[in-house]
Amino acid sequence: MIRVRHPLAVDPAASRAGVGTALLDAVRESGRAAGCRRLIVNVWCFNATARSFYEASGLAPMKQRLEQTL
Repeated sequence: MIRVRHPLAVDPAASRAGVGTALLDAVRESGRAAGCRRLIVNVWCFNATARSFYEASGLAPMKQRLEQTL
């Protein structure tokens, strides 16, 4: 199993210019080349823009974590 964790983000000034799609495509291709079979991303629940982007790009919700400050 290969696990790589690198935060990726797109500057809001570059939003909707294809940068996110290019990044996601590059990650997918790198993963395939390395023999990976799945891509899993983490996204904050409040980040509706990112969630919509990932879902429009073919990713589907997998699980949800809940927390509470004690």
